[in-house]
Amino acid sequence: MIDTLITAAPLLLEAVGQTLLLAAISIVAALILGFFLAELSILGGRFSGFLVRFLVEAIRGIPVLVFIFLTYYILPVMGIRIDKFYVAVIALAVFFSAFSTEIFRGSFRSISRGQTESGKAMGMSTWQIQIIVLLPQVIRTSLPALMNLAAIIIKATSLVSIIGVWELTLATNELVMRSMAPFTFFIVAMIIYFIICYSIVRSAQHLLRRMNLSQKP
Repeated sequence: MIDTLITAAPLLLEAVGQTLLLAAISIVAALILGFFLAELSILGGRFSGFLVRFLVEAIRGIPVLVFIFLTYYILPVMGIRIDKFYVAVIALAVFFSAFSTEIFRGSFRSISRGQTESGKAMGMSTWQIQIIVLLPQVIRTSLPALMNLAAIIIKATSLVSIIGVWELTLATNELVMRSMAPFTFFIVAMIIYFIICYSIVRSAQHLLRRMNLSQKP
């Protein structure tokens, strides 16, 4: 078994790198899109708020695997023909942006309106208030939820193997088919996913403690 793992190590390391790349791009895109959707729902008026809430609830009501399939088949119909890797990025980013939207929106709503009024009294524009005054507080309060979401996205990358995107799960399945040792390689894959996700959550907790300490007088 040790010899089998040593032989498979280069392929597994390459697959881990591909998974981390896919997850990193998807996480960043989901957070950016979620932030702007949250801002649109708050600042864009009643119709924009309704539209964002409708889209968020519609997406959240769809299983992520179904959403990946929909993205995979709808993009070519729309005339968009891109590599499967980027199809997976779009699917994961759009799907999980619905969750980051709710996290950001909840954080913005939790901040006292007095801070917004104070910013206006100082002559700041709406966007200056959002970015300079509110955003740092939003990041601090939403960080634990966002890091948990990041861990969920990393685990969700395993689902894009269903459309042929090569990453850790698909690479593990290839190794299983070659070696006929399913328990060995899937346990290794499980450990790798756990280490990645646990590291993210622990890093977020450490960062949050540092941020909280910096806020103390």
